[in-house]
Amino acid sequence: MTTLLNRRQWLKAAGVTLAATAVAPRLSRLEAATLPAAPSATSGLVQLSWNENPFGPAPSAQRAMIAAVARSCRYPDDEEQTLLEMVAAREGCPTGQIVLGNGSGEILDAAGFHFGYDKGEIIAANPSYMQLVEAAQRAGGGAVRVPLNARLEHDLPAMAAAISPRTSLVYIVNPNNPTGTVCDAAELKEFVRTVSARVPVFIDEAYLECTDDFAGRTCAGLATSGHNVVVARTFSKIFGMAGCRLGYAVMPEKLAVSLRARMTGSLSLTTIMAGTASLGDTAYVTATRAKIKAGREALTAQAKALGKECTAAQGNFVFMRTGRPVKDFIARMRAEGVIVGRPFPPLTDWARITVGLPEEMEICHRALRKVLG
Repeated sequence: MTTLLNRRQWLKAAGVTLAATAVAPRLSRLEAATLPAAPSATSGLVQLSWNENPFGPAPSAQRAMIAAVARSCRYPDDEEQTLLEMVAAREGCPTGQIVLGNGSGEILDAAGFHFGYDKGEIIAANPSYMQLVEAAQRAGGGAVRVPLNARLEHDLPAMAAAISPRTSLVYIVNPNNPTGTVCDAAELKEFVRTVSARVPVFIDEAYLECTDDFAGRTCAGLATSGHNVVVARTFSKIFGMAGCRLGYAVMPEKLAVSLRARMTGSLSLTTIMAGTASLGDTAYVTATRAKIKAGREALTAQAKALGKECTAAQGNFVFMRTGRPVKDFIARMRAEGVIVGRPFPPLTDWARITVGLPEEMEICHRALRKVLG
């Protein structure tokens, strides 16, 4: 018996092949009304472990993706060039200094291979997001892991002191993942100016647009003004496009040529059009940032009400000290219907929890009170 797919079934359908007779009426309806915020895809559980943004993508991005379906028989060269020019205008630099990628992850991999080649060493915080470092290690490179300071922030003086003749790159995630902490803006920029005269510096700003002072904190201006700096951004977080895969980085033109040679150079038309629309929808970004902040502050307040320490997180997640082995906390929360972040050694009693939809956070708060109360 044939049944009409509901939205969740349609989005989960294997292969993502859209039969025209089944989908055309649905697309017509979607052109008039965009999808609401998306609940967790994990059946029966609230998914708060992947730092997804459930509020996006913007309605304008949804409409752009739907419109792109009809033109998906065409290669998106012109549209990709338009997106590239829009990103370059946003950053105030030539297009030659911009590298687009399938999420910022593809750029992190390319940079890891580039700087890990010939046994180059990457200096990075511990714990932090390790995709670039792991790519460097696969390429034969090494890693120097510098512990966070007492506030669980990057220890910039210690990272500078760790530089050696073997160092090929200093990698900073700001805000850091999993702790959510941000570097002092002035201190970080001075660090980058000084250190980039010795070795390249890579700043991963995946979560920076979730902060209150993105414009004042970003290091992109250093990348565009001649310093040996890379700044990477993703559309997965503030723009809510984790499933679309789009990111970019700003860097010196010579390095951009090298990194492009290590990448596929292939973005889908739907992703390109969604990214272009998202960049133009500043009002939606502002509203989404406010929702994320409200959820983060409420979750932090709940943790503190239970007597639990939290970092001064500025991403779309909270990092709390549970007071018990984190593996036990993860299992207890899952039993209450909530999936939280994996362990992040050496912080073995700390847990990362993503900000979800309001109704998901109600379930999370209730679970926290039961598990930690």
